[in-house]
Amino acid sequence: MFNKKRKTKHVVKKRQAVRGERISKRHAKKVSNRSIDAFNVAWKIAWKPKLLAGLSVLFLSVYGYNNINANNILPIQTVKIEGEFKFLNEEKLQSHVLPAVKGGFFNVNLPGVRAALVDLPWVQSVSVRRQWPDVLSVYVVEQKPVVTWGEDGVISAKGVLFVPEKKVNLNLPHLSGPKGQHEVMLQELARMQAWLLETGLYIKNIELNARRSWILTMTSGMELRLGREQMHERLNRFVSVYKETLQTKNLKKPSFKKSGQEIKYVDMRYTNGFAVAWKEA
Repeated sequence: MFNKKRKTKHVVKKRQAVRGERISKRHAKKVSNRSIDAFNVAWKIAWKPKLLAGLSVLFLSVYGYNNINANNILPIQTVKIEGEFKFLNEEKLQSHVLPAVKGGFFNVNLPGVRAALVDLPWVQSVSVRRQWPDVLSVYVVEQKPVVTWGEDGVISAKGVLFVPEKKVNLNLPHLSGPKGQHEVMLQELARMQAWLLETGLYIKNIELNARRSWILTMTSGMELRLGREQMHERLNRFVSVYKETLQTKNLKKPSFKKSGQEIKYVDMRYTNGFAVAWKEA
C-alpha cells in the first residue's frame, strides 16, 4: 500500500514536471515572438526616415535633371576638322558642321554631326569624338578618285560614283556608258589595262555604247574596237598582233605602213583577222 502511494506521488510529480516544461516553452516562445515583433517595429521606425531621405534625393535629382539645361553644362567651344584634303576645303566643312553642333559635352548629337558631312560629294567617311572638356574632333576621310565618269561624274577607289559640286580637271582615265554600269566598267578597265601593259599602251577612255559595244582609246590616240562579244579574246588577240606586227618599226611589207604614219584605229571584230586604219600624214 505504501509503495502504491509512492508510485502515485511519483507519477503526479512527473506529470507536473512535464506540464511545467511545456509552460516554460510556451512562455519562452511568447517572449521570443514579442522580441521579434519589437525588433520589427523598431526597424520600421528607423527605416522610414531613410526611405523618406532616399525618395527626397530621387525626386530632387529628377526635378533637377528636367529643369537644368544640359546645353549649359560644358558647352562645346571648339570644333576641330582633321584629315588630309586635296579637294575638300576645311572652312567649308566647318560651315556645314557647325549648325549641327547642338548641346553640351555630354549631350551633343554625334550622329547628327556626322550626318552633316558624310553625304558631301568628296567625303568618304566621317568619325566624330569628344575631347575633354569642350572640344569636338571631326575626322574626315576624303574620296580618292581613280577615273572620271560621263560628263561630270567621278568614281572613287571604293567604286563609289559621285558628282562634285564644281567640275575639276583630273588627269585620269575616262569611262562612259549606260547608267548603273560604272562598277562593271571600272573592273574591266583594271583587267584590260593589265593585259595591255606588255604593249606599252595605256587606256585613256573606254566607251560602252548603247549597243553594248566596247571601244578603247589609248593615250596615244589609237582606238581599239572590240565589239560586244568575246571582247576578252579579241583583246588578247590584239596584244599578240600588236607585239608581232603593228609595234614593229621595220615592217616586212613597206606598203603595209607608210613612213611616219600612226595608227588611227584597230578593228578586232573580224573572226579571222583585223582591220587597221592609219592617220593621214
